[in-house]
Amino acid sequence: VIVMTASPEQSMAREKGDLPVEGVTGSIMNEKWLSQFKENILQTCGRLEKDFRIFQVDTSQNGAKNNREKTAEKVAGIVLDLIAEQLEEDILCAAKAEMVGFFSGKDCVTGKAATAVAGYFVKSGAYIQRAKAEGSKDLVQALPIVIVRNKSGRVLQLRRREKSPENPLNDRIVIWAGGHVRKEDANNGNSLIHGALRELHEELRLSLEAESLQLVGAIYSDLGGSTSKHVALVYQWTAGSDDVDIVLSGTEFFERRGTSLSGKFVEVKDLIASLSKPGQTLEPWSELIVREILGAGGGTAGRLLL
Repeated sequence: VIVMTASPEQSMAREKGDLPVEGVTGSIMNEKWLSQFKENILQTCGRLEKDFRIFQVDTSQNGAKNNREKTAEKVAGIVLDLIAEQLEEDILCAAKAEMVGFFSGKDCVTGKAATAVAGYFVKSGAYIQRAKAEGSKDLVQALPIVIVRNKSGRVLQLRRREKSPENPLNDRIVIWAGGHVRKEDANNGNSLIHGALRELHEELRLSLEAESLQLVGAIYSDLGGSTSKHVALVYQWTAGSDDVDIVLSGTEFFERRGTSLSGKFVEVKDLIASLSKPGQTLEPWSELIVREILGAGGGTAGRLLL
């Protein structure tokens, strides 16, 4: 805990009732010292970020500037998220042996096969404690993900910044947003769709209707590690105009969990061309989406909705 106290000059001014004081600095409360203090803090955060979860709240930007309520709201949100993570979280899972059969040896399926995968999760899946699901070799977790497109067909491309440098998605390019399905997502209908809508709102601040999502594919790659534990249900949302570019392109999105996303809209042909470039940084699911879904007809292969 660092306590910042007033300088003698400021204390004297306070006693005289002369605050706020302009042009008066002390041995500590001056621009040079505070700049060095900030730099030391940032260096320390960088050195410790592998061992601790560190959240930065910039009180000089956006709605937090000169707004104590917004700052307090941001900090409270971080704390509440951390508490929620410690509570039991049940996520949608299915038997791995059953799920593998839907893919018939393929990494990506579309059309009726994708609909069958989604249908199995909704009708036969179960909500399992997350810790148990992560430790099981017999379960796969449902991850609905959404491709965001503007009216002209361009795709929102996102670069991820994860809280852990070891995360395989850190500094990788993705063309989707999404996450796990929670038990409460089933309260209003299709749990996959409502899980996807919740994640879109959390990550990109998009509030959409369930009918606006189109199921275009499903992905499962048993490559070991975390990929063998997740099945992606790939949905697509297309904006009614190109104005969405203004809102989402070039914007920095920050999740309270420590993840950040920076986005821009790109042409499908440019995504396809990037696959053959040395050092391309598309993560595996995004690469499959480009090859098997977008590259095979622009993502219109599986328009059936559950």
